[in-house]
Amino acid sequence: MEVGCNTYSVRGLPRCDAFALLHQIGFTAAELWAGHANYLSIGISARQVAAEASRNGIALRVYCIGGLFGLRPRVVEDRLARAFDFARTLDVGLVTGVLDRAAVRIADSRAQRQGVRFALENHWYTEVARPRDVLAALDDCSPAVGAAIDTGHFAFLGCDLAAAARLLGPRVLHVHLKVVRRPPVAARLLRQLRKRHQMEPALPGPGDELDAFASALRAAGYAGMLAVEHEGGDDLSDALTRYRRRAETLATILASRVGLPPAPEALGA
Repeated sequence: MEVGCNTYSVRGLPRCDAFALLHQIGFTAAELWAGHANYLSIGISARQVAAEASRNGIALRVYCIGGLFGLRPRVVEDRLARAFDFARTLDVGLVTGVLDRAAVRIADSRAQRQGVRFALENHWYTEVARPRDVLAALDDCSPAVGAAIDTGHFAFLGCDLAAAARLLGPRVLHVHLKVVRRPPVAARLLRQLRKRHQMEPALPGPGDELDAFASALRAAGYAGMLAVEHEGGDDLSDALTRYRRRAETLATILASRVGLPPAPEALGA
């Protein structure tokens, strides 16, 4: 069971510095955020990006392309095709992103054609916000497409994280491990009305519901990555170290189900 970090968590740093900081904190694997290596940019080499990560002791496992919602189908298909090609050149087989419900079939067709998998991420202000929205969007899709559970976005809406894991079950391909503060319903609706989509970050700890979430994923046989994705921008080293230790503890819960030995460092976390 692998613990990693989405480089979005260190979005304020240049790519090489981001890799170096993650390694310094103790991560050895990462989900590469497109803001650090944009598949639409001219002249960027996916091979060079992968080599840069490797030189800094980081193995790239997933490519995160962010939001492609609210776009015309033709634009979505073109961007997915280019993102999937970029991911394959990175030697990464899983791409995560946010789509409108109608675009999921496009992602399914493209993923099968290009030999990658795509994990649909939930964001609280989109069509695919709640667990049942994700499940409905994946209806009749091939195994090439599944869910990327973002625990922060579900928690922000007041969803029960363990129930979300049970509902989505074997369709879960990836997890963004995120803790945020849950606002009152009225405050959340006001944020949505004003299109203020940013959530207030928090740190993992008592009451984060992540133990029950991991247990539910364990029952579903989840064997993918736990990718830390922190929304905060201050005291990154301390915050991400705390996240890493929490993720390693959760990985021991998951490993007990899928028959994998826990990471040695997790035993001392």
